[in-house]
Amino acid sequence: MERKLVKGGVYGFLIGLLVGVVLFPDTETTRYISGIREVTYEPLRAYIIKLIRFSSLLSLFTMAGIWVKDYFVLTNKKTGLIEFIKGVLLSFMIGLVLILAASLIVSYFK
Repeated sequence: MERKLVKGGVYGFLIGLLVGVVLFPDTETTRYISGIREVTYEPLRAYIIKLIRFSSLLSLFTMAGIWVKDYFVLTNKKTGLIEFIKGVLLSFMIGLVLILAASLIVSYFK
């Protein structure tokens, strides 16, 4: 079980970094009435901290999902490899959707 948790945490962190790069822009564009655009860049240190914070949260939720899946087994018999992969992917996707929904809601109200 420890191996599954570590793999889920590492993969969740890496996928969180990739998703964070897409979700969180590092620039902010302001358009004025005269047609002029002003582009401001977020400092690199703040942007990297934001990405690492998002990735670590995604990693923690992925590991929690894997732990819950392994702790609360519905049947007493062992499941096959395909069932295991389906369960891990399902728990990862549920965690990803919850975190993405929460981040979109938070960014909408900022």
